[in-house]
Amino acid sequence: MGRRCSGTGYVGDDLGSALIGARMVEDLMRLCFLMERQYAPYSKWFGTAFGRLSCGPSIGPLCREVLRAESWEEREEALSAAYRAVGELHNQLAITTPVELGVVRMCDRPFKVVWGDFIGALTADIQDPEVRRLLDRWPVGGIEQVRSVLWRVADRRQLFGLLDSR
Repeated sequence: MGRRCSGTGYVGDDLGSALIGARMVEDLMRLCFLMERQYAPYSKWFGTAFGRLSCGPSIGPLCREVLRAESWEEREEALSAAYRAVGELHNQLAITTPVELGVVRMCDRPFKVVWGDFIGALTADIQDPEVRRLLDRWPVGGIEQVRSVLWRVADRRQLFGLLDSR
């Protein structure tokens, strides 16, 4: 069992924390592929291809630190460094106004996360009404979120609402 934190629930075990950290690293790596407009291959070649990205030499060691962390506190520190670095990569692209990065506490829990309004920055200049309508109707994020809606039987009404052209 995990330990209680401020009456808000359990922190959880270190193995679960490591698994979540690994998933977050994979998400950051996928963002790097997108930002460099490179194809992200399947898992067998994913790490090799990531190392060949222009950001691979700088972001790769930060990702390894997350994976090596032995406690959630170490993992949090390593993830913060990795998120800041990927956030700065976004700002260097200059496709939006620079996004200010800050550190916030997560939902009154003891965890700190790097935060920036990337979605707001990326959508701020979209003026086409049809594209704006799509933003209002579809979840923001990767295709995995849409796939999750498609596969859950309980969400079929939500799916029909998303597909309704009216």
